[in-house]
Parts: sequence; structure tokens; C-alpha cells
Amino acid sequence: MSLSHLSKQDRSDGIPAGSQRGFVMIEMLLAVAIVGTAMLATVAAFSTASRAASFVAGATTGEWVATSQIEMIKTAPYQLTPGTYASVSVPAGFAVSNVTSDVAGGDVNIQIVTVVVTRGGESVYETSAMKVNR
Repeated sequence: MSLSHLSKQDRSDGIPAGSQRGFVMIEMLLAVAIVGTAMLATVAAFSTASRAASFVAGATTGEWVATSQIEMIKTAPYQLTPGTYASVSVPAGFAVSNVTSDVAGGDVNIQIVTVVVTRGGESVYETSAMKVNR
């Protein structure tokens, strides 16, 4: 005896045969919603990771450029305050600037040099160092 010949009352679970179609459709919609939510969460995680990696790469490069600039300034001849020192070469998209200032109440032969590294016009790293006129 095939299932197509069973009447609605002949089913062993007591559920009418026609109502199964609605359950299958609800189960499919639920499965699609769960898979869609999981995919959305995965894409969002990759997007966040990509932005975080870009930020870290920018900050690391900024720190490297600033350190190189400070090291070059330490070996350069003393410039009177206010003044600037020559800039190191930087990777594409980055810029570096430096400015000198006097130490408050200090010796005129000591200055503070502030180095700022920017990327796309936004500051990514800033540091200061002392320079002494020897």
C-alpha cells in the first residue's frame, strides 16, 4: 500500500497529511534565516578584522617613521629654536613633520623636538625627544 492511498485518518501519528506542507515550509524558512544570520556574522567579523589590521599597520608604520625621524634628528647639526629638521623619506600616503621648542625655564642649548606622522591627513603617531647643542 503506497502513502498516496492513505487517507488523512490512516496516518499513524494522527496529523493530517496536508498539514505537513506548512511545517516543511516553516522549517525551510527557519533554516535559511539561521544560515543567513551566520553568514552575516562571518562577513561582519572579516570586515572588522580587516579594519583592525589596517589600523595596526598604519600605527606600526607611523611609529617606525617617527623613530627614524628622531634618529636622524639626533645626528643632524643643531637648529636654532624655533626651527625644523630635514624629514626622512616616508612610504606613500604618509607624511612626517617636526618642530622644535624651548625647554621651559631651561638652557637655550636644549630643545624639545616633536615629530608627527600623518596618514591621509590624520595623525597616526606623535612623539617628542630632547636635542642638545654639543
